[in-house]
This record gives sequence, structure tokens and C-alpha cells, in this order.
Amino acid sequence: MKKKHGVRVLCVLCIGTVCLFAQVKPKVNIVGGDNVPAIKQNISGILETVLLEMNRLNKGKGDLNSLRNKFSPEAFDVFTKFIEQNKPYTARKIYEPQMVERQKGEFFDIRSLTVNVELGETEASQAQNLIITFSKAGLITSVRSMLPNYDYEKMISEGNSAIDSLTRGLILDFLEQFRMGYNNKDLDMLQKVYSDEALIIVGTVLKEKGQSDDFSKMTLLTPSKVKLVQQSKSEYLEGLRKNAFRKNSFLNVRFEDVQVMQHEKVAEIYGITCRQLWNSSNYSDTGHLFLMMDFRNAKEPIIHVRSWQPKAFEDGTFVGLYDFDVVSYGQ
Repeated sequence: MKKKHGVRVLCVLCIGTVCLFAQVKPKVNIVGGDNVPAIKQNISGILETVLLEMNRLNKGKGDLNSLRNKFSPEAFDVFTKFIEQNKPYTARKIYEPQMVERQKGEFFDIRSLTVNVELGETEASQAQNLIITFSKAGLITSVRSMLPNYDYEKMISEGNSAIDSLTRGLILDFLEQFRMGYNNKDLDMLQKVYSDEALIIVGTVLKEKGQSDDFSKMTLLTPSKVKLVQQSKSEYLEGLRKNAFRKNSFLNVRFEDVQVMQHEKVAEIYGITCRQLWNSSNYSDTGHLFLMMDFRNAKEPIIHVRSWQPKAFEDGTFVGLYDFDVVSYGQ
């Protein structure tokens, strides 16, 4: 009888453990979206399912493929890499993220979903804020890292026209995806966003490029400013693969103090400047990042120029939009 009683006690404990685990399911109470209650409720339920499965995956018990039908193929690929690289888990039991309507109700951003990630030996914040974009049908179309310390609505309102404001929103979306591309060590994503003839400046002595495409071959940098090293796209990405990505178990790249400038003569060209904070397992730095971006194809914008400087030039300036001529810009 004692053995049977012991078995019964063990079974009760196991059942209790299962019940306790089931109760860990995060609760999502979305702020906003009251004008679309059905969509809001659907998104809340999907987020709760995704967050619960993320916790199970962190414990080695989940099934990532069970979530595939909740994502677009591209978003599922990004989410998969985020899970594999960062091993995230929920930071709280109850979430109250903000719901922001995009493109006249075709899409909705769910902002400020805080999750914890496993940093290893990297000195960085364990908390990561995610933005998850849903279509109105409830399909997740984008997963990205939220940029810190910026006012989204203010940056949009600084546009000179409706198209400019829309593009500024796309730029912020892009930067969030761009940041996640580095954090996820996603070379495929970075391969797509850099122009094949991208001008990438990363060092201390700039060597003039022998042959370049017409778009970026003309530079207005004065000799006193030419103190940086140029790399080709392939050289830069290979360096990332062999060094930063392979030699670091974890990366945390952040963009702060973001500023956006539209080219005064070519409306589809933008200059983006920000402070880049790079933290990894064996290296950390902070510097000034400049991107010259081409939004002729707004769905697939590309980077023509990337420049990183640890500090300003002697005259207090940084590489910027008007240090380069935009030439031969025809279709």
C-alpha cells in the first residue's frame, strides 16, 4: 500500500508541475487599437501563443515550426535566427504594449515587447525591446529590435511632404531591422541591403577606389578629411563573418541619436546619422555611423555608403550626405 500511495503522490506532483507550467503563459493587454477590437483581440491571442512557445524553446521543450503559420516566410526566418542566436524568454507575466496603426490600417505595429536574452560574457543590457508588425489579417510580417531613445511620431512629423514622412517611417523600420541583422549575425540580410558597389569606410586611411560605379565615385571629401579606410562590400561582409560574427558568441548593436536628412536635389536619397554602440563578447566600441540610402524602391531600399568614425575630424565634422555627389541617377 505504501508503494501505491507513493506512486499516487508522485503522479499528483507531476500533474501539479504540468499545471504550474501551463499557468506561465504570458498575458498581453494591448494599449490602443480600440477602433479595431476584433483585430486587437486576434493579435493579443497570437502574441500570447508566440511568447509562450518562446519560453518553451528557451527551456528546450518548444516546437518552433508550430509557429510557422503565424508568420510571413521572411518574418519567420528573422524570428528563427533571433531565437537561435539570443535564446530569449519573457521578461514579465503581463505585457501592455502599444498598438500603432500603419498604412491606413493595413498593418499594425506592436511596440515595446521586452524580452530577456542570454548574453554570455557580453557586457550589455539583458533586456531587448521588440517591435512585431501584423497585417490586418493577423499575420506577423516583421520582427525587429526597437531603437532606443527616440520619438517616432516627432521624427515622422519632420517630413517636408507626405511622401517624405512616409519614407522617414520606412527608414526607422529599416534601422530596426538593420540592427537586428547584426544582432542575429544575419549575413543574408546584410548582403541584400548593401549595394553591390557600396562605399564602406571603416578605418583610418582612405585609399581612392580605382573603379567605382557612377553613383558613388565622386567624393567631395577634402584631403584633410580623407583619413579612413575603404572596403568593398565583399571585403566588409567577409570581415564580419570571419571576425565579429564567428569570434563572438553574442552581439548587441544599438543605434542612438538618430537623425534623418533628405537630399535637397534627389528626393529618394537620404542620409542617416546616429551614434552606434557595439557590444560583443570580446570587443566594444562607440562611434558615429553614417548611411547614404536609396529609396527608389521603397520596399527594398539599399545602402550606397556606410561610414563609421570613432570620433569627429579635427574641424569637428563627420562624413555626411553632401560629402558625396549623386551622379548618373537615371533609371
